[in-house]
Amino acid sequence: MEARRISSTLVFVVAACAATSACGSDPMEGSGSGTAGGTDSAATDGTTGTGTATGTATGSGVTSLGSDSASSGTSGTSTSGGTATGGGGATTGTGGASATAGSTGTASGGTASGGGTASGGATAGSGTGASTGAICADQDVTFDVQIPTVVLLIDQSGSMNQSFGNVSRWEAVRDALTDPVDGVVVQLASQVRFGLTLYTSFNGFDGGTCPVLTEVPPSLDNYQPIADTFAMNQPEDETPTGESIAAVTQALLADPWPDDKIIVLATDGEPDTCAEPNPQNGQPEAIAAAQDAFNQGIKTFIIGVGNQISQQHLQDMANAGQGVGPNDPDAPFYQPQDKDALVQAFEDIINGVRSCVLTLNGMIVQGMEESCTVTVNGMDVPYDDPNGWKVNSPSEIELVGDACTAIQEGMVEIDVVCTCDAIIPQ
Repeated sequence: MEARRISSTLVFVVAACAATSACGSDPMEGSGSGTAGGTDSAATDGTTGTGTATGTATGSGVTSLGSDSASSGTSGTSTSGGTATGGGGATTGTGGASATAGSTGTASGGTASGGGTASGGATAGSGTGASTGAICADQDVTFDVQIPTVVLLIDQSGSMNQSFGNVSRWEAVRDALTDPVDGVVVQLASQVRFGLTLYTSFNGFDGGTCPVLTEVPPSLDNYQPIADTFAMNQPEDETPTGESIAAVTQALLADPWPDDKIIVLATDGEPDTCAEPNPQNGQPEAIAAAQDAFNQGIKTFIIGVGNQISQQHLQDMANAGQGVGPNDPDAPFYQPQDKDALVQAFEDIINGVRSCVLTLNGMIVQGMEESCTVTVNGMDVPYDDPNGWKVNSPSEIELVGDACTAIQEGMVEIDVVCTCDAIIPQ
């Protein structure tokens, strides 16, 4: 038998702008140069010599994103040339102007005492700026798939000793879940928080505590504790299903784990109650408990082990546990008649709890939804289609219909690609 697996990670790709600011812009850099000229006086009394002071200035600035011209920096001034005292010869002063593109630099010549004068001036420099277009790049976004909590609520009544093919009902359920090679729990223990609750009573309240629950709290990698608990127990007495669902519901509500929580009920007979262990008249209580669990966010799925439980009760429990309304189609229930079909029932239920709601790390711009493309395993999924995807909020999309069904089994890759103007990265 081939085991069906739930992947622990789904990878989504969102095309988003990679610029450092608003989408459609790019950091730019400007540069410029300026030349300063000047005259320097000779040091000899009354005689004028000439000299030149030159300087180049470069500067950089960041343009407003997406513009095509460089902005100016601050004006810079050159330093003066040398000075001569006492009649020395003319010297050449050099100086640079520190300025950005297009600014004006000033330079002063040298001064000479003893009759020489110096004057200086500078010419305006010139500046250039360069710009390029917008940059868009794929941004990989990884989502962790929800890790559901699944409590296996197993009927421990005496009738579970009856035959189910060539094994008992109890053995068939135990092996389907804990076979060390292909049991459902061993296959999915790293991807599902499995818990176990065995339930029975000893003649209802007349036997003391009711219901009698043997529990393994939910956890990842919980195979060994669940297998050991099955090995240490056996079928006992009654079937207080309603009270047991209610107890498991309260335990799940107290569990702080944030992801989906479900109950998978495997039972072989009609339910009784703690107040009335015989006859088996506990159907209303069991249905009410499943409805109450659903109303608090916990779904219940039911498997009838064998043919001693009526299909009508199985259907009523399935509808109650999955929130089916008066005019809605019936929810599925399972009534396998051999071990392989029982394994398949557990796998179908547990593989089907994967969430179809995806939270993005960005926001889709309202009115730009059709500029986004969603694919599942390389196949396009249509937008705003009963079997495609829809937007629940700017940062949340949901696969619906056939698209949701398509991600319930095996390793799945979902790609979400939007044009730059359709998504605001976070």
